[in-house]
Amino acid sequence: MSAARPYHHGNLRRAVLDQAAAVVHDRGASELSLREIAATIGVTHAAPRRYFPGRQDLLEALAVEGFARLGVRLREAIAASPDYTEQLRSVARSYVEFTTTEANLVEVMFAHKHGAEGHSVADSATAAFSPIVQVFRLGQAQSRLPHHDPERIAVVFLATLQGLAGLVNCGVVPAGHVDDVVADAVAQFPDGP
Repeated sequence: MSAARPYHHGNLRRAVLDQAAAVVHDRGASELSLREIAATIGVTHAAPRRYFPGRQDLLEALAVEGFARLGVRLREAIAASPDYTEQLRSVARSYVEFTTTEANLVEVMFAHKHGAEGHSVADSATAAFSPIVQVFRLGQAQSRLPHHDPERIAVVFLATLQGLAGLVNCGVVPAGHVDDVVADAVAQFPDGP
């Protein structure tokens, strides 16, 4: 690309991230190219490197944003009801919906390499999953869940949902059965001691 295509974006970082997210969503992370993104948004091939020195840096930034988006969805899910069981159901549905509709992004989110931005990805993941811990703390406060470590319960719940999403994404669980299987997963975390 020649210097004849000048940089015209008011926010180059945002433009690169948006285009990268679109590529990952449509074609997967393996198709992500900084050079292609630069050409698509109309800047020199070197311009994105101001913010993303390499492809891995861009993937880590996408992972951070993915976890942030997931966290928003989970917080919205628990805000809909003050009841533990309803929150648990809502969080489960939201999580599986996100991880099945954004399967390529979720793959990026869980595959980060702990590089220079690795701490940002880990911090973003922790923040995203905190609403799940909050739901289990609520269950304990409402005396509807045993007083075990809520973080440990949340990890098991998250692993259950992640496994379910993986089975949906690879076709083992048909899309028409997702609601029933999510309900079965939630039932594994019953009320009471």
